[in-house]
Amino acid sequence: MTVPRSRPDLPPPPASPRLLPLRAVGRRLRGRVRRPGEVPGADPAAAMLRADSVRVPADERDRLDSLVSYGVLDTPRETTYDALTALAARLSDSPMAAVTLIDDDRQWFKSTYGLDIEESPRRTSFCSDVVAGGRTLAVSDVSTTDRYRWNPFVTGAPDIRAYLGVPLIGRDGLPLGALCVLDRRTRSFSPEQVDMLTTLADQVVFLLEQRRRDLADGLLGARVVPDARDPVRLRAALRSGEITPHFQPLVDIRTGRAHQIEALLRWEHPTSGLLTPDTFLPGLEAGALVVPMGRAVLDAALGRLVQLHGQGIDLPGGVAVNVASGQLTRPGLAREVVEALSRHDVLGARLTLEITESTALLDVTVARAELDALVAMGVHVVIDDFGVGWSNLTRVLQLPVDGIKIDRSIAAHVLDDPRAAIMVASTVDLARRLGLQVTAEGIETTAVRDHLAAAGVRHGQGWLYGRAVRGHDLADALTDLGALAGGDPTGG
Repeated sequence: MTVPRSRPDLPPPPASPRLLPLRAVGRRLRGRVRRPGEVPGADPAAAMLRADSVRVPADERDRLDSLVSYGVLDTPRETTYDALTALAARLSDSPMAAVTLIDDDRQWFKSTYGLDIEESPRRTSFCSDVVAGGRTLAVSDVSTTDRYRWNPFVTGAPDIRAYLGVPLIGRDGLPLGALCVLDRRTRSFSPEQVDMLTTLADQVVFLLEQRRRDLADGLLGARVVPDARDPVRLRAALRSGEITPHFQPLVDIRTGRAHQIEALLRWEHPTSGLLTPDTFLPGLEAGALVVPMGRAVLDAALGRLVQLHGQGIDLPGGVAVNVASGQLTRPGLAREVVEALSRHDVLGARLTLEITESTALLDVTVARAELDALVAMGVHVVIDDFGVGWSNLTRVLQLPVDGIKIDRSIAAHVLDDPRAAIMVASTVDLARRLGLQVTAEGIETTAVRDHLAAAGVRHGQGWLYGRAVRGHDLADALTDLGALAGGDPTGG
């Protein structure tokens, strides 16, 4: 156990942060203030428990599962939590404050003020009792209560005498921990101070819920670089051209000739080197940046197609770009694509929009209307990552799709996994019956290529044909593949 100690050298608390909307569910569940010795549903004698006992709520297993879903335990200190903790101490006129989360057998501190501690046993935690009761706990003199008088934090440093704790009620309606203030002197807390702490607890819960959303969106994934979580940094990277498309060829696997290019996003980070989308795309998709990013990629892709034509290289399939959910589920995508095609003087038939399995279609009606308008102009729509998610088949029925791309996790294993071979064969048969074109990703060997060709796959991409390259290196890469000469990207 790390022994807490006072820190008289702490700087003054920071200014009050901007408060966010209150969580009404937390207020409803907290109810009235519970005084020491009072346990819901228990008589006074049962409340006189030994100091080292742990009170556990009836829904403890569900509560712990909920806590884990936030992914916050054992994470570094954050200034947003620290600002709220310091504000709690200042407004309650207390020398100590903390945001604690109650794990199975420990109390873990996300933020502290006036305390130097990372965790402590749950059996010594005042906040554990707040969680057990699910309501605010105020104790004016802990040294006079049978429950707390022998607590090591009372008999030794930091010499706690008064305590006020408010539960942190998450979206699941379960208490995760507490926001508390502590004092070394005997004292009471006014109703205004209790209400103030409740308000700040709501803000802590807001931060926790934001974190859980970011975790679900992949923004907190282990591979996501820190800069990808900073919208200002991301916007600067887009404007400066650090985030830009590279291009990978798709080929006719019967001839080996280049058929199309796909624009794949890359971040040429000044210190981290060349980054692939899994390290930064969640940051773009989590906010409004995915829309300007989509416009920039489309412009760059169409511009590159026209430039290749000027170099004597034509691609029968034109160029493919990925569409994010932020673009697809709002009105305006069709208009922006039409404007880009007109700006570059490229026919719609030379453009393919790829919709990935991870693309969330929050409004299928809007997505269908936007895509229908584009298909009417000849634009192709393809389902990417086909075979890795349950929604793939549904999207084939919901959207005006004319092609599918078999995911690399399936196509690359047709020789060593009989199930993958069966999936490819059945997918090709399904596509033939539905009138869909089939492309396979992840082709890295000639043996896999030959198997896919025999199964009826027409087009493919993968390292066998080349990795994604910068735009200025693309012409040489395509020439090596025997790109068709002549033609006109406008369709002429």
